[in-house]
Amino acid sequence: MNIQITAASRYVRELLASHKQGTVHSVYRKTINLSLGGQLVALQAADSPLSPISLITPLTAQEMELLPIQTKDCVSISSDVIQVGQRCCFSIRKAASVNLKLSSSLSDDELSVLERHTFSALAARDAGSFELLFFQPRTACEIPFLAAAGRHLLDASQALHLSDWEAAARAFGRLIGLGLGLTPGGDDFLCGILAGLILCSIDRHPLSIILHETIAKNLVNTNQISAAFLQCALEGQFSGAVCSLTAMPSPEEILSSFLKIGHSSGTDTLCGIAYLLQNRRLLK
Repeated sequence: MNIQITAASRYVRELLASHKQGTVHSVYRKTINLSLGGQLVALQAADSPLSPISLITPLTAQEMELLPIQTKDCVSISSDVIQVGQRCCFSIRKAASVNLKLSSSLSDDELSVLERHTFSALAARDAGSFELLFFQPRTACEIPFLAAAGRHLLDASQALHLSDWEAAARAFGRLIGLGLGLTPGGDDFLCGILAGLILCSIDRHPLSIILHETIAKNLVNTNQISAAFLQCALEGQFSGAVCSLTAMPSPEEILSSFLKIGHSSGTDTLCGIAYLLQNRRLLK
C-alpha cells in the first residue's frame, strides 16, 4: 500500500532525514505516531491541522483507522519513503513543504491589537479549560487542575511584578503535565507563552532564557506526545494557527483556526499567548 504525503513541515523533513529506523509509538483514530530516536512524527488524516511534527496524508479518519498498522511495528526510512509495518509505505517526495518556525515579531501597536483580538476570540469560546481563568475564575476554582494552574499563574504574575525571573520561570514550570488529555492544558499554555515571547520580541529576555531551561529540564514530567510539542515550541516551531497571528487576523479568524487544534489544545495555547501579551510590559 503506497500513500503520498500531501504536506509536511520543514522541521519534520529535517527530522526524517536524520533517522533511518524507528517504531510505531501509538495509533489513534486520526493519527499514527512514529517514534524516531525518541522524537515523535505524526501521520495524520487529511483534515488535520498542520503541526511541526505532522505528515498529512490524503486519507480520511476512517481510512486511517483501517490501515494495517499497530503499536511497536517497525519503521524504516529510505529515499523519502517511510515504511511502516509490512504493508504501508508513505512517500514525502511530492509533499508540500511548510515553514512553521515563528520568527516574526510585531510592533507595540500591533501587539495591542492582537491582545484585544485574542481576548475577544477566547471570550467567544467556552471549552471549560484555561480560558475560564480569564473570564470565570470562580468556576475555574471548582476544577482541580485549573485551581492549581490559577495558583501557579498567580505566583508567576507576582514574580513578574518583582522582576524575579527565576521565581516566575519556576512557577510557569509547575504547569508542565498539568491537565487532561493527550496534551495537558498546562503544556499547551506553556507553548503559548513561548510563542508570545517571540511575537513580543522578548525571546532573549532573561525570563525567556530561564524558562526555556526550566521547561527543557522538566519534559519528563509530561507524556511523550505533549513533550514533543513542547520541544518544538522551545525551538520556535508552532502550528499554522500560531504562525498566522503575525498576519493580524480578526478575532473570528483566530478562533476558527485555533479551534481546529484538538478539543481545547488550541484555545489553551491561545490562552498562553493572551497571558503573555497581557503581561508583556512587565518584561520591558
